[in-house]
Amino acid sequence: MPLLAALAGLASAQCPQNDGQVVGELRTYPRPSDNYTVQYQIGNGDWTTATVYISYYGQTTGSPYRTVSGYTAGTTSMSFTSIPARANNTVQLRVTKLFGTPFQESDHVSLRPSVRLVAGKRAGVITRSDGTVEISTFTAPNFAGEQFILWWDRGTDGGGVEGLAFFLNPPYPEPTGNNVKIVKSWGDLTDPTSPVNALPIDTLDFEGQVELENTGKAVYPVPANIVNVFFGPTAWVQGKLQFAPSKNTTTINGPGVLDGSLFNYLRRDCNDDNGAYSLTSSGANGNLNHFVVDGIIISDHNHAATDPFYNSTLNNVKTISWNSNNDGLRLQDSTTVTNVFVRSGDDSLMIWGSPVTVTNATVWQNYNGGVVNLGWLNNSAGDNDLLDGLYVVKMDWLTPVADQWTAEAPGTSGSTLNGQNNGVFVSLMTPTTSFGQLSPPVYRNILVEDQPRVLFSLKIIPPVNCNAPGPACNAATLMQPSHVSLNIDNLYSPASLVENSIGFQTLPDPYPTQTGETIPGGFALWGTMNVNLTNISIRQPHGLALPLVNFDGADVGKISTHGSVVNVNYSFGTP
Repeated sequence: MPLLAALAGLASAQCPQNDGQVVGELRTYPRPSDNYTVQYQIGNGDWTTATVYISYYGQTTGSPYRTVSGYTAGTTSMSFTSIPARANNTVQLRVTKLFGTPFQESDHVSLRPSVRLVAGKRAGVITRSDGTVEISTFTAPNFAGEQFILWWDRGTDGGGVEGLAFFLNPPYPEPTGNNVKIVKSWGDLTDPTSPVNALPIDTLDFEGQVELENTGKAVYPVPANIVNVFFGPTAWVQGKLQFAPSKNTTTINGPGVLDGSLFNYLRRDCNDDNGAYSLTSSGANGNLNHFVVDGIIISDHNHAATDPFYNSTLNNVKTISWNSNNDGLRLQDSTTVTNVFVRSGDDSLMIWGSPVTVTNATVWQNYNGGVVNLGWLNNSAGDNDLLDGLYVVKMDWLTPVADQWTAEAPGTSGSTLNGQNNGVFVSLMTPTTSFGQLSPPVYRNILVEDQPRVLFSLKIIPPVNCNAPGPACNAATLMQPSHVSLNIDNLYSPASLVENSIGFQTLPDPYPTQTGETIPGGFALWGTMNVNLTNISIRQPHGLALPLVNFDGADVGKISTHGSVVNVNYSFGTP
């Protein structure tokens, strides 16, 4: 789960955490992929060889190996390549596999999202007799970035282990003028003859490999006069960027990479550079306000990718991370997100503000966290939120093994959630929550490719940090009602492995509070929960997709409810 402000006081007690180690060879980046080569052709242009990078699980200090992951260090990886494209054009891709034997027809090579259609055309995939794979797709007239992954099946290999992601980017013009500072090394940022913090400089243009503070594991405080940060096509910036609060708009754009792999994952909760997020704020509330972020890749971050965004716009942003606490995008009030790719070791899309709009999001969820997280406390409003177009291409959860309606006692929940934070739609909101009461959020047009362990884990639970002092752990708060309303429309998914949970948890007996008050034994958290499920299709093991309606929610949908007033309303019509 993300590092909540309520846990800040525990950071010193949690630092360092001895729950991971680098296994085998220590990898340093940028590193060309040793799994794939890619060539591309745009329109009638020439074939061009693309640069393909790779991120390994378990072999950097930013993402060391953890036994709970279920991954294999050194072979679980994500290769990725950025392709410059244009609107309303054909894109041809040619992929060669560099390990083992070439691609074969029996690999059933395809793309995910599998329903990807642009301008009414489906991407085509052909396996050639020479073992290469050719892909043909088409960019829409309003093309502003697109992401998809190569999928293939072969025993313990395949696209689900040795992943390859394609990032199609619109043009990002390099900034020019006497206000631009070109940065090719740390020395360019510290050169006293050309200070970065002096006008007319207001733009940083990163090109090539830049190691912040010459170590690559430092947080760089971006001077207040800088309102534009550009990552060129060859940019690979090792470190993190910290921005001062500003009422002006700050723009971060370009197709380059911000790499956190050299930070120490074991110190991710420490009050030092290792504990900061990759895009972070020096503001008292730690918020990124008035930002436009477009095109960049945030790779191998040892903690969350971003501080919360307010009044911001994100487009064509890609994040790649591996372990728990390595969350994706934190989205707060008046923020709009389009065309994003998240491979996350924890909550991928944290839609916590009001209003928040997310359109065309592709997610690969690692072994921990929710694809869409509604909230961890009682401060997510949810009103007027819209998620339109969510493609869950892969989920690697190993837990939970069963639904859980009895909460854990204080002192244990912070570390042993038993996987109830794993699911496509997840709420771990707490008593006194008022979510979607003014205008319930709408999550629609959702495709889940593989069988999920849990599709819905929508609960009101006691705070997971009840072992720490705070008003949220007082009986006066825990015994107050919560109210949740939301709509989920047009969703297709294979049947869940584990029961889906919608409702309120029961507190164990005894349940101590910080004030010494007594909570009645077996007290059930309470309130009202209204969940409207419209046009939900669940594919059964035999392949037939069945609609969820009133009489089959428990059987086909494996939906269980718990609590005083929990209304799950089913309807099915023309999607």
